[in-house]
Amino acid sequence: MTRENLGPASTSYRDWIGSAAAENSMVSKSGDLYKLAGIDNESSAIVAIDMWANSHGEEPDWNVLVYVADSASDELRRFDDLKAQEASQGSLPVREIMLHGVSLEDVVRCMKVVHFQLKSPHYEAMHITERGDHPPHD
Repeated sequence: MTRENLGPASTSYRDWIGSAAAENSMVSKSGDLYKLAGIDNESSAIVAIDMWANSHGEEPDWNVLVYVADSASDELRRFDDLKAQEASQGSLPVREIMLHGVSLEDVVRCMKVVHFQLKSPHYEAMHITERGDHPPHD
């Protein structure tokens, strides 16, 4: 079995690069990422989400993948045990699962907060000198 590590997000031309963060929602009316992915959260843990789309002004064609760490027992599901497995093996073995018919909006509905930040890679430090709205608000 070949070993392929999950790398950072990338595009052909790196016009904007950045980071993202999300917080799982625990509200019952929210979506459930485990249900969306068909994953049993008693025996598995989603440890990564990868999303990208092609658009060029058209309806986005979303690709959503989740990376799942499976446990041989209930004990391995715990965070400390997964970290220990990663440390002992040099990486955490995960299953990659493509979620068909799932969009960014479907994933966001499973979250309390989602934050994306993309910046020009040519500038390291930026300080805000003015704030505005578009269109202007009172």
